[in-house]
Amino acid sequence: MTFTRILAVPALALVSVLVGCNDSQKAAQADLLTQNETLTKQLEDKNNSLQDIGEQLARAQQQTSDLQSQLEACKQTAAAPSTDVAASGVTANDFQGIEGVEATVQGDDIHLTIANSLLFDSGRTSLKDSARKSLDKVSSAIKNKFSDREIIVVGYTDADPIRKSSYPTNYHLGFERAFAVRGYLDRKGVVGAHMGLMSFGPDRPEASKEKSRRVEVIVTSKTANSDAAAMKTEAPRNAPTAAGKVDATKATANRASTASTAKSSTASKTASTTSSSRKATVAPVTAGK
Repeated sequence: MTFTRILAVPALALVSVLVGCNDSQKAAQADLLTQNETLTKQLEDKNNSLQDIGEQLARAQQQTSDLQSQLEACKQTAAAPSTDVAASGVTANDFQGIEGVEATVQGDDIHLTIANSLLFDSGRTSLKDSARKSLDKVSSAIKNKFSDREIIVVGYTDADPIRKSSYPTNYHLGFERAFAVRGYLDRKGVVGAHMGLMSFGPDRPEASKEKSRRVEVIVTSKTANSDAAAMKTEAPRNAPTAAGKVDATKATANRASTASTAKSSTASKTASTTSSSRKATVAPVTAGK
């Protein structure tokens, strides 16, 4: 019995130790779980914070991009010519709303950019019927408000080489188109002696070929020569080309009529001279009789 008790005491001690170990492990595991949950929560918070920071950064970058765009727009607006009023008070209001015509103020001059699609067919210099209504309004505004100004009409083309047209270069084509517009304005009452001509051909292109092909009418700030002889309305030498086929036909008919009149006059003078000569020859014979 005593031996049995001796064996039972160590067994109970071992059980107690084992129970104590299990409790410690459980406590350690519980502590580890708590720490893990805490760390997991902290990680989630950090991730959420990083996401918030990323969103804030994206918004800041978008705001920076928007501000840069606004700055570029402000620079372009500052550099672009005004469409309203120049420092001297010159405005382009009289030319606003004309179809195919963009009116801007550059310095103290008014620039009227007229689309080529309104004025001419491809490779041609005869004005289209669609151009006449717009050019009538341009000429009317110039006569009413700027009749004393010097006008410069400038022709521009794209950079494509001349192939099908009869003009040797784009400079010639640009000049003839400018001359066509000048001729029409002249016939509508804008003083021809006030209008000069230029052609830059392909040298000053715009963003596209279509925009590059254009004619500009520049109403300058310079007062034109007011001499009576210089202010007379002139008929351009190539007015038939500038005016179109109808005017060309009329001009041809006029030349034919003039030539016919000249021939008739010459024939009449010749007949009269011959008749006088005959009378002078016969008269002495009769007198002699």
